[in-house]
Amino acid sequence: MRSVLFILLAFLLNLYNGFAQDVAVQLSDSIAKIEGNVYIIHVVQPKQTLFSIAKAYEVKLSRIAFDNPGVLDGLKLDQPLRILKSAMGETQPTESTKETLELDGHYVLYTVPKQQTLYAISKEYNTTVSAIIDANPELSEGLKVGSTIRIPTPKIFGDGNKEGERKDVKMEMVGLPDIVKRKEFVTQAETSSGKAYTIALMLPLYLDMNDTIEAKRIQEQPEEIYEKSEIALQFYEGFLMAMDSLNAIGYNVKLKVIDTENRAWKVKRIAETGGLKNVDLIIGPFYSKVFSEAAAYANQSCVPIVSPTIKGSNIILNSPNVFKMIAADDAMIGEMGRYLGASDSTNNMILHYGAADELAMVERFRSGLKARGGKPVSFRSYNIYTSGSDSIRNHLSHAKRNNIVVLSNNQVKLASLIKKISSWAEDDYIVAYAPNTWQTFKNLEIDYFDKLRLHMPVPFHVNYERLDVEYFVLNFREKFNAEPSSFAFRGYDLAMHFIRNLDGIKSQGVDYMQQVRETGLQSSFSWSKVPDGGFENSHAIMVDYTDLELKIATD
Repeated sequence: MRSVLFILLAFLLNLYNGFAQDVAVQLSDSIAKIEGNVYIIHVVQPKQTLFSIAKAYEVKLSRIAFDNPGVLDGLKLDQPLRILKSAMGETQPTESTKETLELDGHYVLYTVPKQQTLYAISKEYNTTVSAIIDANPELSEGLKVGSTIRIPTPKIFGDGNKEGERKDVKMEMVGLPDIVKRKEFVTQAETSSGKAYTIALMLPLYLDMNDTIEAKRIQEQPEEIYEKSEIALQFYEGFLMAMDSLNAIGYNVKLKVIDTENRAWKVKRIAETGGLKNVDLIIGPFYSKVFSEAAAYANQSCVPIVSPTIKGSNIILNSPNVFKMIAADDAMIGEMGRYLGASDSTNNMILHYGAADELAMVERFRSGLKARGGKPVSFRSYNIYTSGSDSIRNHLSHAKRNNIVVLSNNQVKLASLIKKISSWAEDDYIVAYAPNTWQTFKNLEIDYFDKLRLHMPVPFHVNYERLDVEYFVLNFREKFNAEPSSFAFRGYDLAMHFIRNLDGIKSQGVDYMQQVRETGLQSSFSWSKVPDGGFENSHAIMVDYTDLELKIATD
């Protein structure tokens, strides 16, 4: 939620600061040196907003958000904010900025007529509102009839077709941040095989809806970016971060971005009219019915297609070219069994209530134990109804670690059970394991997760202490003026994983991916083929709750 708010604030407010009406902000003269940096300490006053404060100090919203975690959830009266002193004035246009803009393209001088809007001008000249405002800082005071403004026109790089140049096609999309204004992204370096590949990226960007919202906003009828675009936008931004990295090491990839919205008929028409012809890989769409249309084309044309968002296994049944990035719940239970397959020196038990779905989880867990190989690990199974909790406690070891696997999603019953097991942990060493669905349960206290050292399998996890993750976050902030969400990491990992393995897929077929094991910033990949079907990413990341913090399990 925080990253979504960040996108809206950083993009909308920075872009259209000329239309906001905020109270005057008096600059603070309070200075403090924190961790080697000099900060202005600003105390929030009535009616002040994050935007008005950023504008007064001439710093980016992203800068304030970075130095003051939590501010995107709302400001509080008398809340002290750190304003990096050296950053003050960074949003003020400079002569060097204007020169850089001029070098990036050509300008058209335009005299503003009556009843004209920036949105209409941007459409007429095939540019963007943000580009016009950047080229004309005085527009922060509004568009004035009779004034002359500079309109930047997109420059097409690589007209000479020189080796190593990057060509950006004509910008046609208006209504979202600059990152989605290019329908294709082309790099010109060679891959290891010397081949060029085309990838179709099918995302629900809802460009038409955002164009309508854009027009209303410029007419001073404030609207938000169409909310369903936000996930796709973050995914796309992360994907392009990977494209930049791959370009630097010599990959030749043409990216075709297709706005699917959530309309199956639109995808079907795109396929029928040749919009997916000669693509080497399809990523998306995000939603099940829309994905099915794209998958039908992919299977018929023998093109691999990847689902980054769908969890259910139906999409890979009888679909040999489909890759499902998110493991289903039962697959993650199996991975939890594989993880615990090396725990024979402990006292192990499985708890359940005897329901059919719980017994199915027990079987899947045991299949994971066997898949580990070697000597089978013993896990005694207890039906809580028939055994009774007091009897189960008598089977705990006072000398060994007790691994307790609770295979149930019954929230009502689990509330009292977890409370009871937590009380046992005061006398015995207990480590609990559970399905990842527990993260969504509102009636389970996180304090109990900590007491039980709760472990669970999850499809995604970001360790922000890793240097490569820190580097990605800093670069993402710099490039997009936003915080990367889970979908940004997902887009990056998926692009890096599949593009680097396209040579193998093309030369050996989709089965090649079964031998590939890779770990990204947020995701790990281990592909398993289902009988007569496609591939599921069966790898799950084991995390644990200790010290009230979710982190990757190390034991």
